[in-house]
Amino acid sequence: MVMALCSMVFLLLPVIFLLSLSFFILVVLGNVKTHTLKVFGYVIVALIWLTTILVFTGGIYKTSKGMYPGMFMKRAMMKHSMMGMPQREGSSEGMMCPKMKQK
Repeated sequence: MVMALCSMVFLLLPVIFLLSLSFFILVVLGNVKTHTLKVFGYVIVALIWLTTILVFTGGIYKTSKGMYPGMFMKRAMMKHSMMGMPQREGSSEGMMCPKMKQK
């Protein structure tokens, strides 16, 4: 339940940002006198809305599949540790690969 809530928060943040951005563009377009700039502004707003729809549907899809943002980081960290990354020792050498220590 907590992971679903976490993924919903990460889903809503970009959607809210993009919709707020399009709102402010529409407010500015109300004061623009040039027809060309108005058309350009409406095209930009349409592209932002399209992006918002894609982000929202992608987030819903990932949430329904049970994927959450931290899942990929955990998977990468596990893969990194399984590859035999050396552990930091107390020496001043820092981290060294086992092959480097043999030479």
